[in-house]
Amino acid sequence: MANYIQESLEEGEEIVFKGRLHWTSVWAYYFWSIVFLIAAIVCAVLPQFFPGYDQMCYWGAGISFVLCLAIWLIGRLFRTRSEFAVTTNRFIQKDGIFNIKMTEIPLYKVETVNFYQSIWQRMFRTGCVELVGSGGTSHQVHFIEKPMLVRKTIVAAISTSNSVSSSVEKPLENA
Repeated sequence: MANYIQESLEEGEEIVFKGRLHWTSVWAYYFWSIVFLIAAIVCAVLPQFFPGYDQMCYWGAGISFVLCLAIWLIGRLFRTRSEFAVTTNRFIQKDGIFNIKMTEIPLYKVETVNFYQSIWQRMFRTGCVELVGSGGTSHQVHFIEKPMLVRKTIVAAISTSNSVSSSVEKPLENA
């Protein structure tokens, strides 16, 4: 797959932080994958106890194993469909596998960076970061790995971006 975030960088722009979704964003896929894996193992062992049903048990084991792999793969694809990055100039999020949606927010337009984390999210070290832009628009990214680090990185990038833009503007004001 192409690295859309890397391709979207402007001249002189660098990636400060690159993140992805936490595994809990697709926990249901992983849970059902484990259920079907256990079913496949049980079906593979059953012919030892019921010799007359070995053909049916082996078919059940094969089908359960294929379902296990398919569900795990779907969960894996859903997890990798989203990625985000903080660059020196903006926040970029890419969603989708076949149909790609890019969301870009210039850092100079971000007024507030909010952080949300429930008790369960604290236990699994995941959370939500919300960027509130000028004009009251907001963008939330849920199920982030290391959400406090993402928040700190965004705030630091905003501070750096604002100090660079203000130093560029000062010579223009004096002229």
